[in-house]
Amino acid sequence: MHYDKVTRLLHWGFALLIPLQLLSEELMKRPKPGRIRTESQAFFFDMHEWVGMLALTLVLMRLTWALMSKEASWSRLFPYFSSESRQLLPSRLKDEMAGWLKGKFAETGQQSPVSGIVHGLGILLVLALGITGAVMLYGMEESGAMLGLVHLAKETHEFLGELLWIYIIAHVGMAILHTLLGHPVLRRMFFFKDKRADNGE
Repeated sequence: MHYDKVTRLLHWGFALLIPLQLLSEELMKRPKPGRIRTESQAFFFDMHEWVGMLALTLVLMRLTWALMSKEASWSRLFPYFSSESRQLLPSRLKDEMAGWLKGKFAETGQQSPVSGIVHGLGILLVLALGITGAVMLYGMEESGAMLGLVHLAKETHEFLGELLWIYIIAHVGMAILHTLLGHPVLRRMFFFKDKRADNGE
């Protein structure tokens, strides 16, 4: 599959921002009544907030681009939102998963419904993290106290953060597997020139 330049740029953005988010999460301490934080802990907390808002902006741009672009198709990322795609999805998934049992993995692209769905779920996961993070950012008191909806957002945000670790590990692992199988997924996503796509392959 050929990825357009906008999709690649946005993917570059995610590849840079999400590791920064995960790193800052490990190094920060959020404000809490009675808690004393070091300067570095406070710095990484602020970094986590604003990098998170940048990631939320990127994911909203990615969703908008999916609606506007045929190459970055909305129906490929979210086939379960379309009645026509939902009807075709079971047979396509069955065909692809049958290959897994034989050790064959379809090259990511239009022929792989699993690839599109996995990317779509990743986008929704980052969106949910961004929204819950924004609720915390703008609803948390200066002391770090959180009540009601803000506290629920915090609990949800932390749970989704654990899911993001799992997703990133699996996503990178599958990219490596596809590369070992000879599928040029990394080249097609991260480099603007795809000679195979340009040659019609």
